[in-house]
Amino acid sequence: MIFSILKSLSLGIWLGALLMLGIAVAGPIFQNSPSKTIAGNINAIILSRMNTLEWVCGLIALISSAILLIINWQGEWRNIRLTETGLIVVMLALLWVYSSSISTRMETLRATIKDFDHPQQTTEYVQAKSEFDTLHKRYTKLVSANLFLLAGTFILSMMTVRK
Repeated sequence: MIFSILKSLSLGIWLGALLMLGIAVAGPIFQNSPSKTIAGNINAIILSRMNTLEWVCGLIALISSAILLIINWQGEWRNIRLTETGLIVVMLALLWVYSSSISTRMETLRATIKDFDHPQQTTEYVQAKSEFDTLHKRYTKLVSANLFLLAGTFILSMMTVRK
């Protein structure tokens, strides 16, 4: 059924995008850039676009999963489909926190900090940098949680596609 394929494909793209960013994009940008500020600005642009991709994939997965759950409510895979749909809702909630709440605040702080390469000793800079670092760690933990949940949900999705 098309909804099974759409769900699995969207989960796979979302999972692959997070892995690609973590393994092949963010690290090399910071390692090969002559400036932390420039690397951060490039990474922020990529993250913004990536978050949009995550939203598209997440919503397609949720809609497909919900339709499959309704269509197959009496089927043998109902509990797995319920779990899968619940996990997608949790992943979308985490995505909202890191892509909307945390990212918005980090962009505001980035504008206050301006230069990550030459730290200033002003109170405003020190406080902004401290808050930025805290939010960056929180962002990374939430994305890691989504990566873990995505892997599990993708496996569940593949189990139901085969049947």
